[in-house]
Amino acid sequence: MRQDMVTMTTKELTRIQVIRLATQGSITNFLAAERLNITTRQVMRLKKTYTEKGATGMIHGNAGRLSWHAITDEVKIKVTELFREKYYDHNFSHFTERLNEEEEIAISLSSVRRILKAYGIKSKRTVRHKHQVHRLRPRKVAAGMMWQTDATKYQWFGKERPYATLHAFIDDATGIVTGAFFTDNECLYGYTEALRLGIVRYGLPWNIYSDRHTIFRSPKELSIEEELRGEPVPMSNFGKSLRELGIKQIMAHTPEAKGRIERLWNTFQDRLTVEFRHKGITTIAEANAALTAFLKDYNRKFAVVPATHDSVYIPVDKRINFELVLARRTARKTGGGITVSYNGRLYAPAQPYNGSMKAKCDVDVRETVSGDVYIVYKDEVLLMKTIPSATKAVQKDVVVKKGTGIVNHHKPAPNHPWRGRFAVANTIDNSSTQIRACDIFSEQLE
Repeated sequence: MRQDMVTMTTKELTRIQVIRLATQGSITNFLAAERLNITTRQVMRLKKTYTEKGATGMIHGNAGRLSWHAITDEVKIKVTELFREKYYDHNFSHFTERLNEEEEIAISLSSVRRILKAYGIKSKRTVRHKHQVHRLRPRKVAAGMMWQTDATKYQWFGKERPYATLHAFIDDATGIVTGAFFTDNECLYGYTEALRLGIVRYGLPWNIYSDRHTIFRSPKELSIEEELRGEPVPMSNFGKSLRELGIKQIMAHTPEAKGRIERLWNTFQDRLTVEFRHKGITTIAEANAALTAFLKDYNRKFAVVPATHDSVYIPVDKRINFELVLARRTARKTGGGITVSYNGRLYAPAQPYNGSMKAKCDVDVRETVSGDVYIVYKDEVLLMKTIPSATKAVQKDVVVKKGTGIVNHHKPAPNHPWRGRFAVANTIDNSSTQIRACDIFSEQLE
């Protein structure tokens, strides 16, 4: 009969030795139980098993057998092949999610790490950089108290494709990404569209925390009206929009102060680029369309529970025209007929106007994303239209005189008084004596 070779552990060898001595009467049952850290009744059962089966009976029945939960070699090979061929740009955590959700392989992150490590595969996050230690700012206690915002430029669609910029807002208390939007470069439109998406989904936050970019802080000096209102710094278009919505603007002095949005870019640049490659997304329009599903999945996995479960979001007034509130703004004075000059063009009301606005009134010109131009005066909002500029008539029957425009050049004489000291020389009576023109001019004056 074939006998399988079983490797015994140190613990099993110790048990065999102690039970053998107890069976022979060399030590008492109490002393054996104390040595093996078991009860005397268990020692008596082990002695009976040793007498009937010998040392083999001391070995656990599952020794040498695979666990019911052990990962088979076929699964290990499949996991390795999937990572190398399909998910090569995923980190181990993201790869584990793919295995469970799309490949229908129920496996833990620790098992994935152990399998890939056995095949010599390292995670792309293996290299860690030592960062400077900063004081940790506690989270806000309720959702909606503060949103952090920033933008990052990156090759989201692959190294062979151009850069794009992602603008995003994240709630400080919960870590929920409330809104995000792609554009070619960092711009006002990207921030306002991401803000609009977040407000529509969640409501109005109390504060917006940003850096000191010119989009958030105007580099211009304060106007007289702004000084009279007591504003500490000039307000940008974005700041004026927030003030109209009742949102307070806070500007950080260092990137570390808004660390949650800064750390968000590491996760997005790791996961979002993989999502785009996996779904074949290569344009900004396609990326913006796919962001809704991605943010929903991201918030489900990474959001945290705030200290206070009550939300402090302010409900949105349905009468708010976000396109007008988040528009580009410029101060102008009205001219005759309620006209304004803007971007080199003259604008007039699109509909007949009979309001209180007169000439030389200070108005706010707003240009929306769609290109419409409005003027806002107190509580009045007027849609404007361009006035075509007049073209000059062309005179076709003008007779041009012969020789017109031709100028004959006249060269003054060498001894002309206007030449003065700049004349070179003048010869008198064909002699070899040369008299300077400046001397001749001096004699004429005398």
